[in-house]
Amino acid sequence: MGFLDGEKHYLQFTITNATAGMFVDGSAQSFIDRLRIEANGVVVEEINSYSLYASIQQTYNNDLSKVFKNAVESGGAQLEIKNLDTNDAGDAGKIVKAEVGSLGEEFSTGHSKVFCISLESGLLKNHHKKALPEGLVELDLILTLAGNNQAVIAANGQAPTWTLSDPALFAPVYKIENADVMNAYRQTVASEGIMWSGTTCKTYINAVANSAGTKSLQINDRSLSCLGLITALRDAGVNTTIEKYCNSAYGYNDGTGTCNRFRYVINGVNYPQSDIDIVAATDGLNVGRAYEESVKALAKDGKAYSDANVSRHQLKGSVNQVYTSETNTGSTEVPKGLLSVSLKKFDDNMLRMTGLNTSANSSPNVLEFTHTAFAAGGLEATTFSLVEAFFQMTGTGSLSVAM
Repeated sequence: MGFLDGEKHYLQFTITNATAGMFVDGSAQSFIDRLRIEANGVVVEEINSYSLYASIQQTYNNDLSKVFKNAVESGGAQLEIKNLDTNDAGDAGKIVKAEVGSLGEEFSTGHSKVFCISLESGLLKNHHKKALPEGLVELDLILTLAGNNQAVIAANGQAPTWTLSDPALFAPVYKIENADVMNAYRQTVASEGIMWSGTTCKTYINAVANSAGTKSLQINDRSLSCLGLITALRDAGVNTTIEKYCNSAYGYNDGTGTCNRFRYVINGVNYPQSDIDIVAATDGLNVGRAYEESVKALAKDGKAYSDANVSRHQLKGSVNQVYTSETNTGSTEVPKGLLSVSLKKFDDNMLRMTGLNTSANSSPNVLEFTHTAFAAGGLEATTFSLVEAFFQMTGTGSLSVAM
């Protein structure tokens, strides 16, 4: 019995590689395809395409201290240096850019490694960093693992296989020894219950045909408080291709064509009001507004902007960038561009319901974007609706959620 500090939780597990060398795709979050939390058999939080969502959150909310923490604990990628001067192999006297790469921890055949990750859960990481209340019913954490090629990266033709074992969730639990305080707490719970909120997401996946022109993708989100919409464009077959960065590559350019304009339309209203233009090329580069919407939409509660580790260079690359060898990983070329819109509003009374209510109407919500051309096979558009989830514990300890 006690108050569980979900903000400081971590999940530890062992990954064992059976055959062929491989690398973690971004961080050890990539081994999880779906996160579900149940209370007495009732689903209170579920995040599909979790590995992609966690990769985006870590990329756009990750100061340098967290970069090294992720590298130590969860096998995450570290700062990398790219030689930009083709005429001087040593770059003598040159300033060389350092960026966060996308290639995580390396495994040799037969090796095992232990990782620790902090789950991107609105229930555990709530807005006010409150501990989960004492008396809460038992929670079941259900993880669906990703496929071999989805979770890791290796050279074309390699076939690494891995297993996950010994998962364990750790979190501090606090006890209040003052009997008077606990009696007052239990009386409050019995009469009113307890409510808290956190940011989670809903997932919508659309296939995009490989033809140029304007695309209209139905999102149809129905949320009480939608804080923002973020869409990751990836190659359609990325989760089954071992040499492609499945979870850490999302952007505007697919190597053949490029996305050059987008907007969201919710209840017949454009968000943002004027379309966002994109030029993902060295000449005429225009990614500022798209980046602005992303860092606002992904900002943590109470912050205006997220702590993104994304350079201008990393908004130009192709989503079809591949790993070929240890001397040519393509890791710093992997793009980090999103089609995003922030829907946050300011409420100085409750600091709740700070997003757009998309459940108040039945009109279709869509993402419209134009693309010059596609590579063979088309693209997959994964949209995450960032929403406020309101968790309610009754006097009997049962848990429900509204979002």
